[in-house]
Amino acid sequence: MPRFKLEMAYWASYMHPRSQDPAIQDQQDERYLWEPYAPGTSVGPREPQSLREKIAAGIHQQLYRLAAGKSGFMNISGISDIILHRMFVELDIYYHHDLKDAEGRMRPARQLIRGELARLLEKHRGRQILLLAHSMGAIIAYDVLAHTVPDIPIHTFLTFGAPLGFPVIMKKIRQEMGLSMDTDVPLPAPASITHKWLNFFDPDDVTCLNYNLRNVYRENIHKVRPFDEIACNNFECNGVKNPHKCYGYLRTAEVSRALYDFLVLENASLLRRIGWVFKRPVV
Repeated sequence: MPRFKLEMAYWASYMHPRSQDPAIQDQQDERYLWEPYAPGTSVGPREPQSLREKIAAGIHQQLYRLAAGKSGFMNISGISDIILHRMFVELDIYYHHDLKDAEGRMRPARQLIRGELARLLEKHRGRQILLLAHSMGAIIAYDVLAHTVPDIPIHTFLTFGAPLGFPVIMKKIRQEMGLSMDTDVPLPAPASITHKWLNFFDPDDVTCLNYNLRNVYRENIHKVRPFDEIACNNFECNGVKNPHKCYGYLRTAEVSRALYDFLVLENASLLRRIGWVFKRPVV
């Protein structure tokens, strides 16, 4: 494995000044960590769903189509903002509120939060960059690539547990870009992604109900658009499963393979590539 540098754009402190602490035992304390990291016991898929679970999943999908489908209430102007406020508090802050910066000045939350990632990307301009983005981080990363630093090349964009297919999120993207509200017109993949956009999802992850991003984001100038792939997120804490958890996605075989491809195959030296003529790399 070649040497590489890993850095994280951390923005949660703007919304939560008191960070969670695994040493806190009081569940009433806002710093109590409900889901500390727990090592996995397998890398394979979960057990097949029971009949009851399959029925529940079917109802879940029906509710999604009713709430977030083409004619669902999430698409009605005004009501979508209420849903954001009730269901996605952090997204509501991101889109509509101001937060204090390091000097105590109030600034638009979007500007502050995007700035954390933009600074890191600017720092590594000129390097081969793989950008990993989970959940709300995928929305922030998309916005940064589309608006804040559209001129910094990103070799591979890797999203997982990404709600970028939710109509209410797509509506916000269209509004900021000044695009038509016609939902039949795909959104653009950021032009700065030069090689791959890989989107991983667990079918049981509720934030990925509309997981087929390939159908709702069109190719950029490099012919790149999302490639969707199932990943088995088997994260579990104290007997409770959470197929949305970042920890679980990062250790899946599918995400690991994508990282290996970037680090070893995509960016191999000339000498290493010559060596592969005689001995193929093992993935």
